[in-house]
Amino acid sequence: MSPQRVLLISPKTSFGRNLQRTYAGGLGTANMDEHTFLPPLDLLRLAGVLRADGFVPVVVDEEVTGPADPRAGDSVICHVSLASMREDVARLAEFVRAGARCYAYTSIRRLDQWQEILGLSGCHGVLLPEAVSAAGRILAGAAEGPGCVTTETAADARLLTHAFADLSAEPLPARDLIDHRDYAFPALDGHRITTMNASFGCPYPCGFYCPYPLGEGRSIRTYPVERIAAEFEQCAKLGITAVVFRDPVFTFHRQRTVELCQAIQRTGTGLAWWCETRIDRLDEELIRTMVEAGCVGVEVGVESGDTRMQAEAVRKRLSLATVRAFLDTARECGLRIFFLLLLGLPGENRHSIANTLRFVMELGLDSTEFNVGVITPYPGTALHELALERGWISGDQAHFTSYNAVMGTEDLSEEELTQAQHLVAELHRINGGQAPAAALAAYTERINRWADAL
Repeated sequence: MSPQRVLLISPKTSFGRNLQRTYAGGLGTANMDEHTFLPPLDLLRLAGVLRADGFVPVVVDEEVTGPADPRAGDSVICHVSLASMREDVARLAEFVRAGARCYAYTSIRRLDQWQEILGLSGCHGVLLPEAVSAAGRILAGAAEGPGCVTTETAADARLLTHAFADLSAEPLPARDLIDHRDYAFPALDGHRITTMNASFGCPYPCGFYCPYPLGEGRSIRTYPVERIAAEFEQCAKLGITAVVFRDPVFTFHRQRTVELCQAIQRTGTGLAWWCETRIDRLDEELIRTMVEAGCVGVEVGVESGDTRMQAEAVRKRLSLATVRAFLDTARECGLRIFFLLLLGLPGENRHSIANTLRFVMELGLDSTEFNVGVITPYPGTALHELALERGWISGDQAHFTSYNAVMGTEDLSEEELTQAQHLVAELHRINGGQAPAAALAAYTERINRWADAL
């Protein structure tokens, strides 16, 4: 009997290549103003596990290759993201109708949405991230496994287990199954890029609004350092020249980060890499160690340039002085930075938004060094429950992209958030704090008028 063939599908959607499925804790984001397009890492991880279990995996990114033949697999695993859920589920239903044993793969964590996916697609089950290691057993029918939602467990969630497996036993992602030349990350322009995780999870209180703890858990789970070195060697053999780490807090364990950098250096691959972390988990010595190991830049969450918002709403316990000092150190060490800012948290108003925009100008950030998202009440977060309770949400789930205004608060309307986004777009057009003095002066006058308007 021939091995079972499994199609792992990242379906084409109306968002096109703007949909980044691994962002927002795996729920996905869609920023129409970026040119980032990342490979389907979750599916490559699943493919590595399935191949080790004797299956024949085929990874299809329909944004790259076009539609997959629904009859080409005995089983199908289709990626489902939050904003594109209805489109993804409709595509999954086509594979169900073709007769394959089908599963959705998602980081969505709400029972009603699991029920909707199962009901509308007719699929056999919904695989959550904790099901990755058990995918082979699940497809073989020997066990439903942890993190596999079926019609039975969707009716009684107490039957569902959520244990994450030991990462040290997981096979390498099957990166050979796709062509990495099709993907792009602006900060690593001109490279064949891939994505990688050295760890999962985030224990910080910003989980009130941030979906990473929701999707990956609050405990930090790490791959062995030797495993990451092996992945770098795998990438080099495939002609990949750059890596984007998708860890929520890459430098959470300082000593482990040092050991990881040393292991990457020992591979001699010379791959450039990029990561995301927190400012309070970096220092000058660690930054220099990372740069020596090939790190070219980091993304850090700052959220707001307003002192009151930092103290009362952001939950990162950052002072603006700490942000300024970090930027000086990073630039001195030759590390590129990318600040992640966020508009619309409870307590935000026009004046705090104007202060954030002024902070970008004060720091001298150019348009490639900052990104400004808008608050999104991700289902499953405490913010979502609060927003439901207070009637703040007006936008449809299809607009939950991190860049559409879908809620207001008592202090800021949805319309005002949209106006603020236009001001952000203008700041990008003039090249942020690197704009000519006359342009900065005119822009400052505009945001001052907006902030003071009734």
